[in-house]
Amino acid sequence: MIRKIILAVKRAKTGYFVMVGGTGSLHVPHEDGVCVADSKDFFLAYRRGIADSHAHVTYMEERLGPIGRALRVYRDARLLVKEGRGSTEEKEAAHETINAYEAQLKAQQDASSSFIKAARASLMFFEGNTSFDWTYVSPSALYRPGRRTGKYEITISNLPLRAGPDGDSPLDGKLLGISAADLAIAISDEVESRKHKQQHWTATGDLTDDTPAPSYLILN
Repeated sequence: MIRKIILAVKRAKTGYFVMVGGTGSLHVPHEDGVCVADSKDFFLAYRRGIADSHAHVTYMEERLGPIGRALRVYRDARLLVKEGRGSTEEKEAAHETINAYEAQLKAQQDASSSFIKAARASLMFFEGNTSFDWTYVSPSALYRPGRRTGKYEITISNLPLRAGPDGDSPLDGKLLGISAADLAIAISDEVESRKHKQQHWTATGDLTDDTPAPSYLILN
């Protein structure tokens, strides 16, 4: 598919082609030569990062059905334990839910793993390719629908991380994201400036507003 897209771009003599890939192709800063899709620490940190956000879990429920519902159960269990709510039996059940969910992630059995690794492979068609003008953007890890702020920060090639002490892994609690609205602005700005021609980049923004936003635009 990517090969056909590139051939079509060349035939159309497109002035500047923007490829939107996936987070999996970004490199992990502390793991030399290792990209996100192959990091043993990423998927657990990723699911925990999503579960910390009501807005993100709502987005995943709308977008992915059963995977999103499993995330909601996981989030609810984490909140119950964190806040110390419920009876002894409920707390034990919550711990069991968390342990079972995370055991799969630690065993590299995340349901989205195959998709993320396939998307990562698309970058290989672009790196070192000087036969046409392109830029390749990977949404940052916690990308989701959200409020438009008009502000963002660019990172080249690497997975952007929040500063701070390590949690259970060097990625735990450090993943960043951006709203779909702000990523759209970053891409629009890139089309106009062509500042990152033949580069792989990502953008991060403010996600402090945890209000769920629509996942899809409905046209009447």
